[in-house]
Amino acid sequence: MKFRSKRDLEERLAFIRLYVKRLKENPDEVFKQQVRLVNSFLASAKSFPLSREEYLRMKGELRRR
Repeated sequence: MKFRSKRDLEERLAFIRLYVKRLKENPDEVFKQQVRLVNSFLASAKSFPLSREEYLRMKGELRRR
């Protein structure tokens, strides 16, 4: 995995450390609920009416070729 800068890498590592800490501190039930939430987001995203490219173009973050 490549990072644009050292800061990006450091931020990613800090996030991973924080997430692991939370995993160790919370009961399994907390993360079971989180898994259900993330899965519902993914299911919703699959039925989104626009493709990724159409959405980014609409937001002005993707240029037409």
